Amino acid sequence: MPISDATREEARHLIARYPVARSALLPLLHLVQGQEGYVSEDGIAMCAELLHLTKAEVGAVATFYTMYKREPFGDYLLSVCTNPTCAMQGGREIYEAYVDRCGGHIDRDGAGVMVEHAECLGICDAAPVVQINYEMYGPLSTEEALGLLDKAKAGDPPPSNRSGEVPPSIRQVHREFSGIEDTFGDRLVEAAKLQAAAEVAPSYRSSETDIPVTHPGGDPAGHGGAAFREVAALELVPLVGGVGTNGQDPAQEHTVDPERDAPTDETEAEILEEVGERLAGSEDELADQLTGEVPVEPVPAAHDQPPLDPDEGATPAEAGDDDEEA
Repeated sequence: MPISDATREEARHLIARYPVARSALLPLLHLVQGQEGYVSEDGIAMCAELLHLTKAEVGAVATFYTMYKREPFGDYLLSVCTNPTCAMQGGREIYEAYVDRCGGHIDRDGAGVMVEHAECLGICDAAPVVQINYEMYGPLSTEEALGLLDKAKAGDPPPSNRSGEVPPSIRQVHREFSGIEDTFGDRLVEAAKLQAAAEVAPSYRSSETDIPVTHPGGDPAGHGGAAFREVAALELVPLVGGVGTNGQDPAQEHTVDPERDAPTDETEAEILEEVGERLAGSEDELADQLTGEVPVEPVPAAHDQPPLDPDEGATPAEAGDDDEEA
């Protein structure tokens, strides 16, 4: 179904937390799954639109991470550990019994469930282990595990025997994963302000390159980065050499004074002139070399080179052999 206006507004709120807009993609996919119960085509289109990405780029991420599901299944995800410790204790039998009971990996009867095998869940002492919406249960017999499945299908999973928590629905889980209800937004904004006012501009890595984030909007296209726009509005300037340009305490914020902080025309002219001379000299030298006007010492021909010393470059072993023969 179409993404609601409320979810779109929440998505924009998440994007505004990041200086680089596409950094919000994973939270946005969780947000979509929190509304739809899975990552729908409409959800992918919304993420692509708001982040100025292609749907192919968003879809590649959504299919790479197994926590994002690409088809609806209901309210409960049952993950069965089939790694060695759990497998030896009956984990594979539980997984096969689940698939047999559901007639496949998805059973939409009742509340609806999806069954998947999982990598190590990090609780080997409780093997075999099953998760319902990421709440742990174990150790379990096959009969006990099937009982969990039946209760999940009925929409009434029991509390975890590990945490004591009743698993919320998968929509609630992914809404929490998105971070939309976190209370740390203000702290993130304050941290972004400190970054934007720092002497060294914040940057993000793209492959092997550090790309500075110098645009007030966070990235060159101006997406995201609400905190950076706030900093730009305050006209804060970075501190240089441990003290402000007006000699104030470095801990004190200060604004730009055009008369005090702007460089003089004479200074700018000198710098530009020096840079221009260096560039012109480099270009002239390169041009001379290309046109052959600068003499280049030729490499001696083979018959003009001095003969090699027979012992030069010989290994110690070879030199020792020669000494013995002499």
